[in-house]
Amino acid sequence: MLADFEPKGEVARAHQVYRAKDGTSERALYVIDADGIVRWSHVSPVGVNPGADGILRALENLGKENAS
Repeated sequence: MLADFEPKGEVARAHQVYRAKDGTSERALYVIDADGIVRWSHVSPVGVNPGADGILRALENLGKENAS
């Protein structure tokens, strides 16, 4: 979980999910491995709760990739 506050939107901008017009970010989920590589991402439409299913599957798959 990340709260992107100061400098405002820095991390959201880096991942192209900052909504400059609104001063907020998209609801975006990322799975980042130990090497800092984004292994999975999902951006939900405004007002839609993405739930946890996708991120849980991504984490399970990440564990399988690391076991190989």
